[in-house]
Amino acid sequence: MKLRFAKPLDKKNYLKVQLEAFPNLQAKKQSKYFDIKVKNKEIFVVKIDNKYTGHLCFGHHLLDPPFAPSIFLEELAVKKEFRGRGIATELKKYMEFYCKKKNIPMIYLATGDYKRNKAVKLYKKLGYKQIGKLSEINPKSEYKYGQVFYGKVVR
Repeated sequence: MKLRFAKPLDKKNYLKVQLEAFPNLQAKKQSKYFDIKVKNKEIFVVKIDNKYTGHLCFGHHLLDPPFAPSIFLEELAVKKEFRGRGIATELKKYMEFYCKKKNIPMIYLATGDYKRNKAVKLYKKLGYKQIGKLSEINPKSEYKYGQVFYGKVVR
């Protein structure tokens, strides 16, 4: 398993995995998002046997109160055929390593507020604590449900 920052050449695979994991997202919007994130070095990619298997996208909040300094995890997606192999866990651990290296003490994330959300179990297993909920959503959002927010202190 190899983890690294995304490169422009990863775009096709990124879009394929992203839209497989989140079918409600808009491809055009995701393409622009990818370009910005690659430029800012805010996507980690994981490859197994030189095959693109997944990614983790994040945002730096180094000066923005009240979250400074922190990282906000924005997207985590693993190709269907590679799910259940601990790849998401490795991406999260790599994010924590990155935060320690950059002296960033806090990681935040949000996930869908619905009953069978498998991500919640993973986040709790990795030590994330629920810190809030947002039931109201933007009517133009790709999501049809509220969000639950989690945080973790990185030591």
